[in-house]
Amino acid sequence: MKNNPSKDLISKLNQIREEIDVLARPESKATVLKNLDDLIAALNRLREGLTNSSLETKAAEIYHPIEQVIDFLEFAKSDAVLQTLLLPARKPLAAKPKRKAVEVASNLTNDQIRALLDKDLSKAELKAIAVQRSISIGKSTNEEIKRDILKNLERQEGYGRLAT
Repeated sequence: MKNNPSKDLISKLNQIREEIDVLARPESKATVLKNLDDLIAALNRLREGLTNSSLETKAAEIYHPIEQVIDFLEFAKSDAVLQTLLLPARKPLAAKPKRKAVEVASNLTNDQIRALLDKDLSKAELKAIAVQRSISIGKSTNEEIKRDILKNLERQEGYGRLAT
């Protein structure tokens, strides 16, 4: 990072003023002369910087593109399409992880069917269980199919109790 030329210059001038106060001593004379040379060099660099035309050229080169950007942003405020494009990007919604299909084996016991019904089954999986128990599903919802299967299980277990 460059030093601020004006602060550097002020500090050199203050230092020279202090040294002039002690100019009567010969060892300080050499220090004063060296500091004056440094001051002259700093002033010359400052003059070169102020008279440098490349600084003005660079400023002119930067001015026009900045003005174009400002004009565009002011236009974009009133344009609905550009406003949507300039909105901060939203995080994409995470896709729901796909549920693993449940394997419905044939000849399931009543307890196995109850364990399966505790899971979140698809209509096809519920239909496979209903077919095993000869239950007609028609246009039933998943909840209605579950309810019909459970009724069927209770009925079969009731017949089993009566038979014993």
